Amino acid sequence: MKQHEASTRQGKAGYLTLLGLLLVFAGAPLASAEEWNVPRVGHRLEFPRDHGSHPDFKIEWWYLTGHLFAGERRFGFQATFFRLGQQPVEVPAGEDFGTEQLYLAHMGLSDPETGRFLHEERLNRGGWDAGAMVGDLDVHNGNWTLRREGNDLLLEGSIRAEAALSLKLVPKKAHVIFGEDGISRKGPEGTASSYYITFPRLAAEGRLELDGVTLDVSGEAWMDHEISSSQLDEDQIGWDWTCIQFADGREIMGYVLRTKGGGISEYSKLVWIDRDGTMTHVQSGDYRWSHEGIWKSPDTGAAYPVSPLITTRDPADGRERRLRLVPLMEQQEMTGGSGGVSYWEGACDVIDEDSGEAVGRAYLEMTGYADDIGQKLR
Repeated sequence: MKQHEASTRQGKAGYLTLLGLLLVFAGAPLASAEEWNVPRVGHRLEFPRDHGSHPDFKIEWWYLTGHLFAGERRFGFQATFFRLGQQPVEVPAGEDFGTEQLYLAHMGLSDPETGRFLHEERLNRGGWDAGAMVGDLDVHNGNWTLRREGNDLLLEGSIRAEAALSLKLVPKKAHVIFGEDGISRKGPEGTASSYYITFPRLAAEGRLELDGVTLDVSGEAWMDHEISSSQLDEDQIGWDWTCIQFADGREIMGYVLRTKGGGISEYSKLVWIDRDGTMTHVQSGDYRWSHEGIWKSPDTGAAYPVSPLITTRDPADGRERRLRLVPLMEQQEMTGGSGGVSYWEGACDVIDEDSGEAVGRAYLEMTGYADDIGQKLR
């Protein structure tokens, strides 16, 4: 099966943006607290204002994944809009337009019936062909848009001339904010943290145009919005992350942060979300994430554990649950452009390992397997 390479708008600005993203992933300090805002204990987020952009923070992203159905045919999709603030030294002298913010965006579509994984990457300066509103959700990168209209979210996107997606996303439960005190901590330093806002279950409905054919689609989606200035600790090299939507109306958001020595950071976390939005936080030592099901990418050579086993206690009855993530297709790697980051981002089923029954659907993200970030920065 042919892996489609991401198309990237390159050039000096593009390289600096992707380099900045790598620095965030690697945990290197991007700026001091005097230059960029950082998440603070006790700060109260307000909505809809905080669904919008926060240009006083270094990095921000709006991230959507979901499972769509057109009759018996099934698809997975991903859309991510990144905003990356620029330090004054990064702005070319003499420029007075589009220099404060850079915008990177990814779009992906998994088509298990044909085995194709389509994806595209875009990069633009703020004010040229991309932007993010302050005060409410309205972001765009070229003709890709994500905005709020009343209680609904509207997503429009395309992947070159091969696919186009138009979706209305309606929250089936209210958004939640991860972190016991409103801050999602990724390390001991206060700057290694984010405000982490999630719509854990969105009803999706709309159209998918694929190879010249228009399909009516419906399904469910998940949306994250993270606001940060330095996402990881210096010892962390990447993460494995999942969002699980159970058939019984509950969800899990979980991740393990991998360290340079091959271990798992104590700041890894798993959170159960009940039907009414109540959250149960599980610390790193109280659940297990077994890296299993290795798939080796023919494009990057990276070996991804695409079928992990997550073991955790169900807060509803206290029994141990062993949850296997099974990818709809193994080849769901987002290969980066020049200077970019390659990572695996894929649609999965969730199987109860003890009963063998399908109990839900998930998306799985794995970073830091394909790229030697330290080598890129030297």
